[in-house]
Amino acid sequence: MAFTAKTKEYTSEAGNQYTFQNVPNSKQAEIMDKGTGLYGKVLNSNMMPLMLENVVVVPNGLTMDEFETWEELEEVTNAAFNFLRTGK
Repeated sequence: MAFTAKTKEYTSEAGNQYTFQNVPNSKQAEIMDKGTGLYGKVLNSNMMPLMLENVVVVPNGLTMDEFETWEELEEVTNAAFNFLRTGK
């Protein structure tokens, strides 16, 4: 069975809209390897940029510093990570 990209619309608590898109399993494995440290602990400084680069497709090209608050950055990247892992 071939990979078919899925998308999800997401609205943050602040009312900002984002579109998530999943990636092929090989890319997901690469993201997990780069974004986690010893014993699989998620490293925010690695994982957050990977979520913004690979999963958040609208708006495109977001960086961590473009978010007004840490709270929204964390909310959006956590939601993107959950979507990447579950497709929901």
